[in-house]
Amino acid sequence: MSAKESEFSHLLNTRVVPRLSQLSLTVSVLVFIAVAAFAQSVPSWVGHLLLGNSTITADPTLTAPEAQGLGQKFELVFSMVNAQDPQNVDNDVIALNTGAFPSNVIGVAVRNMLPKAKIETLTNQISLKYYFVFPRTCSGGSPRIQLFVDPGNGTTPPANAFGYPGNAAFGAGCISDNNWHFQDMANLSDPVPRWELSGQWVAFGSPAFCTGGDPFTCTWPQVVRFFDTVFPNHAVLNGGVFEDSCSFALLACGQAYYDLLTVENRTLENRQDTVQGPTQ
Repeated sequence: MSAKESEFSHLLNTRVVPRLSQLSLTVSVLVFIAVAAFAQSVPSWVGHLLLGNSTITADPTLTAPEAQGLGQKFELVFSMVNAQDPQNVDNDVIALNTGAFPSNVIGVAVRNMLPKAKIETLTNQISLKYYFVFPRTCSGGSPRIQLFVDPGNGTTPPANAFGYPGNAAFGAGCISDNNWHFQDMANLSDPVPRWELSGQWVAFGSPAFCTGGDPFTCTWPQVVRFFDTVFPNHAVLNGGVFEDSCSFALLACGQAYYDLLTVENRTLENRQDTVQGPTQ
C-alpha cells in the first residue's frame, strides 16, 4: 500500500548530488512561496490532511473484476463499510460513522484505474451521491475525491489532486438535511473551482492554470489542461473518496452515506462493486 522507492540513487556521483540537492531546495522554496501567497484565503487544514499524501492503492487481486469490461472493484479501507440506504433498505450503499468529535476514525473507498488512464478520460466519470445525517456536512477537507497521478516524466513521483463536493471551493455549500444529493465532480461546464493542485504541482506551474492564479481553486477543465500540458505522459493510477478530518473538524464528524460513487469505468451500485480491505 505504499509507493515504490526510486532506484536511481546508485547512479549518482559526487558532482550530481549537490545539483540534485539544490534542485530539491529550489522546488521546496517555490512550493512554500506559493502556499504563503494564498495563505489568507486557504483554510488552515489544507496541506495537513492525514491522508493528503496517501499512496493507498486497491489490492489488484481482491478488486479484480468478476467479468471482462466491468473495471476494478472499489476497496473499502479503514472504517468505510457496506451499508443500507437509510431511506430504502433495498439499496446498497457505503457508509462511515466517525462517532463524536474528536475522533480518529477515518475511511476510504478506492479503486485502481485502467493502465495509462489520462485525466481527460475521467471527464463525466467522477461523481457521487452523499447523504449526511444532520449536522454532519463537508468540513476540514472531508469528504473529498483524491486522484493519485503519476506525472510520467521519469523523475517526479506520483502525487494527489483533490476534489471537494459542495457548491463552492473547499467543500463549502454541502447540504446536510438527511437527504441524498448528487455531485458531478468532473463536468466541463462546472464553474465551481472545487479542485486543488497544491503540493508538488505548484513547482510545475499549476497556479497559472487555475482560477485567479490560485492552485487551491481549480475547475475541472483547468485540471485537465494542466496535466495534459505539463505532463503529457501522465497516468491516473487510482482514485476514490477519502474521509480523515473528524480529529480536528467538528462538522466532519457523524454519519455519512455514499452511493453511486463513480471513478472512471465503474460505479458503486451494490455490494458486488466492493471488497472489504484492511480496517487498520
